[in-house]
Amino acid sequence: MKFYETIKKYENENITIYCDMDGVLAEYDIGNFDYKTIRPLMSNITKIENLMKQDNISVKILSICKTNDIINDKKVWFKKYMPFLKEEDMILISKELTKYSDYSSKEIKSNYLKENIKDKEINILIDDDNSIIKYIIKNNKDIIVFQVSSLID
Repeated sequence: MKFYETIKKYENENITIYCDMDGVLAEYDIGNFDYKTIRPLMSNITKIENLMKQDNISVKILSICKTNDIINDKKVWFKKYMPFLKEEDMILISKELTKYSDYSSKEIKSNYLKENIKDKEINILIDDDNSIIKYIIKNNKDIIVFQVSSLID
């Protein structure tokens, strides 16, 4: 099912969208973790901002970081390019945390979603990493998953 058709289908229900950052809202630049130089994907940011204006939709950023320092850098990036986003809606998880040190990014996202989704809501994940997408589809039956290309008109 296409992304915008899904949003329309559930217009009378509460929807939480979990959106990845790198490759979805920010250009994915392999090996570059200097968020002062990473370009925002303004068309996707505008689409997310417009979705947030709908009464039944909340958007959370769900992004995995290699280090604790990257969390702070991403927060600064969000304040610059997405000032409308509340800090409590930034779910930035560091692999340096002992709880996650032995997990892959796909396992961390999957576990986070299992522990935190709201049963009475429609839960959607938007990601660019096909291995994460496949893993979430297989392991999180209560999540509707879209590849970032679904945002493109």
